[in-house]
Amino acid sequence: MKITLNEIWNFIDLIDHQDDDWSYSLHASNVNIEEISQRILVELKNDESYDTELLPEIFTYREILWQPDVFTEAAMSLPGLRILKAFCEETSEVYKGTEGAVNEIYAELILGLGKNCEEAITIIEGDLSEGAVTKALGELRTKSFPIIKFFIYHPQNRLDYYRDAVNRLNYAVKIILTQFFGRYTELDDPYWVVSYKKQKPANKKPPVSKN
Repeated sequence: MKITLNEIWNFIDLIDHQDDDWSYSLHASNVNIEEISQRILVELKNDESYDTELLPEIFTYREILWQPDVFTEAAMSLPGLRILKAFCEETSEVYKGTEGAVNEIYAELILGLGKNCEEAITIIEGDLSEGAVTKALGELRTKSFPIIKFFIYHPQNRLDYYRDAVNRLNYAVKIILTQFFGRYTELDDPYWVVSYKKQKPANKKPPVSKN
C-alpha cells in the first residue's frame, strides 16, 4: 500500500506502536530504504534530537539547488556542486557513526543528495557546452526534489525554516520548468510503501510430563 509523505504520521497513530507486523519503505528519487519498523517510524516522527539546521544547510543556503543559472561560464557552477557534495558525504558519515536507526535514514537520504551532485559534476567536467550543463543542473534538481521535500516536511522542523524552504522550493520548481526545460510530471514526491505481514508466534515447547 502506497501512502504519501505526510499522511504516514496519521496512519501510524492508528496502529499499536509495538505492533511488529507492520513494515515500511521510504522512496525518494534514487534512495530507497527498506524494512523500517513501526517503532523506528514513531521515533522519526518524534525525533527531538533532529538537527533543525540540516534543512538550510542542504537546501536553503545552497543556491545551486534553487537559483537560476546566472553563471557566464559553465565551469562556474562546479564549486557549488563540489562543496555541497563534500558536505553531504561528511554529514552522512557523521549520521552513520551516530547510534540509532533514524540517523541511518538521514544518512542514506543525504548521501543520495551527494550522489546527485557527483553525477552533475561528472557530466559538466566531461562536457562544458551550454546544453550539457543545463541538462546536468536540471537533472540534479529534479532528482534531488524528493529528498529535499522529505526534509522540508520533517515534523520536527522549525516553522520559520520550513516556510523559508517552501518558498525556495516553489521558486526552484519554476526555474526547473522555465530555464531547465523540465516537466512538472517529472517532479516526484517522496512516498512510503506499507506492508503487513503477520508474524508467526514463537513455538512453545510442550509441557514436560511428570511421572
